[in-house]
Amino acid sequence: MEKKRRKFTQCPNCGYTFEEVNNYCPNCGQENHDLNVPVKHLVEEFLEGTLHYDAKFWLTLKYLLFKPGLLTEKFNIGQRASYVPPFRLYVFISLVFFFLLAISPNTMEVNLNDKDRLEQLDPEEREALAELDSVRARLAAQEMDASIGALVEKARGENVDTKLLREKMIHNTSFLMFLLMPLFGYLLYLFYRKLRRNYVEHLMFSIHVHCFFFILFMIYLALKFFLPQSAAIFLLVPLITAVYSYLAMMRVYKQSYLQTLLKFIPVSLLYMFCLAIALLGNVVVSLLLS
Repeated sequence: MEKKRRKFTQCPNCGYTFEEVNNYCPNCGQENHDLNVPVKHLVEEFLEGTLHYDAKFWLTLKYLLFKPGLLTEKFNIGQRASYVPPFRLYVFISLVFFFLLAISPNTMEVNLNDKDRLEQLDPEEREALAELDSVRARLAAQEMDASIGALVEKARGENVDTKLLREKMIHNTSFLMFLLMPLFGYLLYLFYRKLRRNYVEHLMFSIHVHCFFFILFMIYLALKFFLPQSAAIFLLVPLITAVYSYLAMMRVYKQSYLQTLLKFIPVSLLYMFCLAIALLGNVVVSLLLS
């Protein structure tokens, strides 16, 4: 899409007199575009420049959410002009995702510093909180090994800056997800190597799946503002993502239900294992540096 310009008649930087065709000053190189406009126009231009915030964006979003694998398929066959480029889409969605994650209701501080607050609660509230902690402990035991659990327990007894800890974890997670995305593409490359497809095609698939996951998780984060106890909703996020990924693999790789399932299961397990190791490592490093 061609950029809509509000052109000067004279360059404000060097005074060169523009001709109608000049998008940049031939003398100093400054862009011939007036930015002295209301903020609304600047926001619209930013979205237009980064995402082509028009029918192209909405069509991309529609296919991403409701047509698993279609964007990847169209990219692979060369039909790309009508859709937001995958990397640009990922950058925009991930920025919004981690912003929402940063401002979402924080339960970490309650978990790490709830001992002093227990004394201020009445007996019924203490009993309810104790039951909730019991449930959390059972879930944590399934997801964390003994050493990590001991580290967290140690942190509870110390003056941990929970705000700093949260910020570090979110920052590190954004970096980890960026690294894990090409890993997922490489796993697909290995399991579908007989199809002799380039790695880039698998990487595009990975980008689109991660974008879908981020959007789904953003919906969950939005619901947390209204439904603080939304653990059941949280469990739907990986479940829906798994179904979406399976259907997308069927569309992109053109194999049967069974063939796709036999690849989907090991790819998913390997990726989840790598993801778990990365996130647990993030917790450890963030705790040690807080």
